[in-house]
Amino acid sequence: MSNLTAVIVGATGGIGKAIAENLCTHNVNVILVARNVESLQQMQKQLSGEFPLLKLSNLCCDLSDAISREEFIQALAQQNVTINYYINNAGINDFSLFSHQSAEVIEQMMMVNVVYPLEMIQKIIPLMSKDAPSQIINMGSTFGSIGYPGYVSYCASKFALRGATEALAREYSNSAILFKYFSPRATDTAMNSPVVVEMNAKLGVKMDSPEFVAEELYQFLQNDKLYYQVVFKKLCHFLKLLKTGMMHYGNYI
Repeated sequence: MSNLTAVIVGATGGIGKAIAENLCTHNVNVILVARNVESLQQMQKQLSGEFPLLKLSNLCCDLSDAISREEFIQALAQQNVTINYYINNAGINDFSLFSHQSAEVIEQMMMVNVVYPLEMIQKIIPLMSKDAPSQIINMGSTFGSIGYPGYVSYCASKFALRGATEALAREYSNSAILFKYFSPRATDTAMNSPVVVEMNAKLGVKMDSPEFVAEELYQFLQNDKLYYQVVFKKLCHFLKLLKTGMMHYGNYI
């Protein structure tokens, strides 16, 4: 029986589901967290059938709802488990010209990708293991390091999340908790719109599978490094073309 427990927020999406499956194969107990109750129950049933010796449970939480967030924290505390890994995988994006984005979309991007996760982390810290491994992982993006046209609000949110993670790592450097930022490359999930898929194909940008990303994350959990990022050679080349005016991002937006 495993003594390690991971909480995965955003567990039913492409990357989240792959992370849950990967951790189960490595004998880690998992608490699945997402908005859709039915999806959570189906996923737990599937994993329980594949990994009958693990402790698996699910908790529903809508990050955009303050009451739902509070109820989730209370329910998690009542499970009386020591959390070794808290993986914040929740997030949204929007690929469009900044001039076309509404104030509501910009605000929602910052709230869901930064503000709500930080509020959750503040409540999660007391529930984390006081001994190693004790890690809080924020799922970032390459666009948390590179400003990319068409993703202004998304980049802003991921830059902010990366900065917050770095600050937390320093603030809690004398504790057992490691605050880590995991930044995968483009990943083949339903989160990408058809336009984004087409753009990546034309630019020759490789899209990783969720399973590849999940294994990379697992390896990241095995060390004390606080930051993981894979740089796009094609993306950097594309940005240079934009800067010199040889290519216009309007072709894709």
